[in-house]
Amino acid sequence: MKLSDLGDPRYISLETFRKNGEGVKTPVWTVAKEGKLLVWTQGDSWKVKRARNNPRVRVAACDMHGNIEGPWFEGVVTSISDDKEVKKEMSRGLRRKYHVVVVFVTLVALVRRENRGQVVMEISEAGGDGSG
Repeated sequence: MKLSDLGDPRYISLETFRKNGEGVKTPVWTVAKEGKLLVWTQGDSWKVKRARNNPRVRVAACDMHGNIEGPWFEGVVTSISDDKEVKKEMSRGLRRKYHVVVVFVTLVALVRRENRGQVVMEISEAGGDGSG
């Protein structure tokens, strides 16, 4: 099975790996694009730090609480970008997919001043370029 077989689920469990090899699973919103998955997150989050140390990841469809709803797929983080245009494109994708919910979450983050330092993680097929 390929990463693109996952489709575009509402949530994915993103498993990143600590230096000792232990996996850490985090439920996240995602946007599928050209056979890859994009994840919006804080640039100083532990999942980003772990992905920079070890780009190997696993992903599976899950519910908002992280309960797994399908098979696991092997992937690799191919980029972690804070480029303004990449983030704008990701923001548009999130609004199309999650509608009012993403607007509400963004407003709350603005009020709490938690909306700085986001990055877009790009996840591709493990062992390939993500094109299948």
